[in-house]
Amino acid sequence: MKVVQELETRMHPDSVAGFRLVLAEARVTDSILLPVRAMERMVAPVQWMLRRVGEHGIRLTQAGYLPPAVVVEASTQLDWGWPVTASRESHFLPLLELRAHLRSVGLLRVSKGMLLQTSRGRALVEAPRDLWWHLARTAHQSRDPAESDATRLLLLLIARRGFDEAELFKQLLALSLETIGWVRADGAPLSSDAAFNLVLPKWRLLRRLGVFDAGTSSYTRWIVTHGGAAFARAALQSEV
Repeated sequence: MKVVQELETRMHPDSVAGFRLVLAEARVTDSILLPVRAMERMVAPVQWMLRRVGEHGIRLTQAGYLPPAVVVEASTQLDWGWPVTASRESHFLPLLELRAHLRSVGLLRVSKGMLLQTSRGRALVEAPRDLWWHLARTAHQSRDPAESDATRLLLLLIARRGFDEAELFKQLLALSLETIGWVRADGAPLSSDAAFNLVLPKWRLLRRLGVFDAGTSSYTRWIVTHGGAAFARAALQSEV
């Protein structure tokens, strides 16, 4: 069953027609047509991390972080616009979140204090197209069901590309979550900020992968790139 089909099975009947209209506007069944060069640009941070780990791995600090030399190297190699120069991974949130995500989607692992590539990571590091597809298909994965559902719905809004106001993204995300049963503990609807907080780490990851235009986007305007819309459609075409 596709991701979007599974969402529909849990949706209030009154919401199904509107949901299907959004699916049509988002063109989620379209073939994914994206040049390999565009895929390469999007997966570049992930390739850098996998290559840096390499076949021999990286020994982590006693606290379980990347060593300072690797963090400094990452801060110069990865153009993320981080406001301060960091030498500790705990002070470099983008790197910390990227490493955690690559572990969660089966590309990196930790064994006996060493950060290592998995067999899948080794297979995909020099295959940008396949790596792009793997990242798309696993983008919504989370141990938290609410985060997973919220990410799927965010990806649907991204695929639609109908607006760029951040607040509208958040409001529609909150409304969409309500249609599949996610509300506050007291039964009240989620606020737009509460809905966004569910996907904040995923949103930051998508932003660093180039789903949003880094040059013109901000915290108030999320301008979806062509590659970002394709990435979202690929994610929504994955199987649950």
